[in-house]
Amino acid sequence: MNKSIVLGLSLATLMTLGYSAESSAQRDNQLCPKCQLKKAVNYQFNALRTGEIDLPKEIDGKAVKYRYTPIMGSAFHGTSLEGNKLIVTRQPKGEAKEDGRLYCEVDGETFYIPLIVAADDEMYGYLYCHMAGNSENTNYALGTKEDKGEIFHPLLNNQPIFDSEKIAGIEGGVRDAFIYRGRNNDYVMVNTDMSNAKSHVWNNYGIDLLHSNDLVHWTSTTFDFRKFPGWENVCRVWAPQIIWDKDYNGGKGGYFIYYSMLTKRPGDYDKIYYSYANEEFTTITEPKLFYDKGISVIDCHIDWNDCDQLYHVFYKKEGAAGFDRGVWAATFDKLPSSDWHDTYHITNEGKEQVEGPSAFRLINENTWKVAYIKYSGAHAYRVCTADAIEENVSRGVVIRENVNPQHGSFMQITKDEYDMLEAWSALKLIVQAREAEKKPSKTVKKAKAVLEQTYTDNAVPQLLQLYQNTLKSLMK
Repeated sequence: MNKSIVLGLSLATLMTLGYSAESSAQRDNQLCPKCQLKKAVNYQFNALRTGEIDLPKEIDGKAVKYRYTPIMGSAFHGTSLEGNKLIVTRQPKGEAKEDGRLYCEVDGETFYIPLIVAADDEMYGYLYCHMAGNSENTNYALGTKEDKGEIFHPLLNNQPIFDSEKIAGIEGGVRDAFIYRGRNNDYVMVNTDMSNAKSHVWNNYGIDLLHSNDLVHWTSTTFDFRKFPGWENVCRVWAPQIIWDKDYNGGKGGYFIYYSMLTKRPGDYDKIYYSYANEEFTTITEPKLFYDKGISVIDCHIDWNDCDQLYHVFYKKEGAAGFDRGVWAATFDKLPSSDWHDTYHITNEGKEQVEGPSAFRLINENTWKVAYIKYSGAHAYRVCTADAIEENVSRGVVIRENVNPQHGSFMQITKDEYDMLEAWSALKLIVQAREAEKKPSKTVKKAKAVLEQTYTDNAVPQLLQLYQNTLKSLMK
């Protein structure tokens, strides 16, 4: 087949002509200069974001010439080309847009790549929601966009954001907090329902599903997995997390909750299971097997990456030894999939023990942050930098500050959400201080009532205004 014809065919067409669906790396290197180019810039043509991309000057030792053609008549324009540097200066609001074509000439052949610019995240900063040291509580810390996911300051002076005894219906303790933006202008969270401080064993029996309209007031539904048929002998349900599965239920979508689980059956080991939750986040389906590595695997974190159009997972090989026991990365193409393609060991910690990986993309950037706990040697919670497809992970920086960081999760947040959480923290601390004086005024009593106020719709902006106004009245 003529190579120039192959360049214009889709993968599905190639497969019908006898080309196998082998690994993307093999296919890129064997077949397609266009694919090699996309791989070289981490597939960012699928989702361009603000910044500059240095395009390869050659492929397979052959020079590449570039030419950029904008879409005529388009109201949006955010890309340009200077030599072999593709520059993205702005992103569209609402949804991704094609902003032109990049024509590439190599070895006498020319092909083009559509330039898809990802939508503006319209976010201000980051919320770090995490287990606080060994306290078996959940805490908040905030970082701005400029902090690049490396500097966070604690809210509430590192006090828990809720009473774990009321949230965790089995053991009264919560671990491994994972927060996620909901589908209905709301928020959802999952925790490991566990208190090693009380039981003194590393066993537990379920998870907690939490829901909030405002990031401040949370309701909880606890699931004891021993009550599911066939799971009476479960002894570990660890580190649940959430991702939206757009293809679930005939394309209607659903919350995909995944976690590791172990039973008392002889020879059993931790495997990854999953359930689906309803949109109200109050029910889950019975556990089903997601991934069996053949050894114990725990602490999974999954993201959808719009650059290479794959799910990326970080997980700990708990059952391995030495260097292999650390955090590994893999990819797969659909939920749920047992066909995980291991890519690499992400940490630069030698044989030191690490776990609890979490990843998040920086606001309006194709740069990722990958965090994990190092719990042998000198204890550290490290935040590393990775490229657009979550590879080439740096050693990163250690969060010290006063955050007391542990296993948790990160979420991009708006300016209103950031400011509301700051005002909530400040108001709550002032009320606590005034109450400690044992002569709370009417204003303090009113402020305490304000902290209990909830809203169903547009909760965050309403609480922001309420908290800020109450703070002003307390300062008079």
